[in-house]
Amino acid sequence: LLEKSSLSEIEIEEDTRRIRLTKEAPAPVTHMIAAPAQQAPVIDQAGGGASAFAPSLGQEIIEEEEHLHTINSPMVGTYYSASAPGEPLFVLVGDRVEANQTVCIVEAMKIMNEVAAKEACIIEKILVENGEPIEFGQPLFAIKPLG
Repeated sequence: LLEKSSLSEIEIEEDTRRIRLTKEAPAPVTHMIAAPAQQAPVIDQAGGGASAFAPSLGQEIIEEEEHLHTINSPMVGTYYSASAPGEPLFVLVGDRVEANQTVCIVEAMKIMNEVAAKEACIIEKILVENGEPIEFGQPLFAIKPLG
């Protein structure tokens, strides 16, 4: 009966007798999926610091449009465009944003971290989707600085 069932162990106790049966679980099936190769660090020309990853396709497009800057992720995590499901989005394309205004949330290890604009700007492009995993230094928004 144990072999035909999905159970891996059964124990029966009756009066002073006890029987315990176990069966070996089949070896788990593992699927190998090739992870994309990480790119070498690059130097952030604007800030002088190092970015963890080379620019993404979104960053390359932004660099072509010289007037645009980016708001980058301060950490690895999950990007959220609103404070909670069903709540208004922090920003939309075309919105004017003040310095220190929250533009999104990055969840890391169940902690919600607000990401704020460092300067007054206009949101030109949103480069990630709600709920998308993001990397440290990844561009989240293309912005046009004001002033």
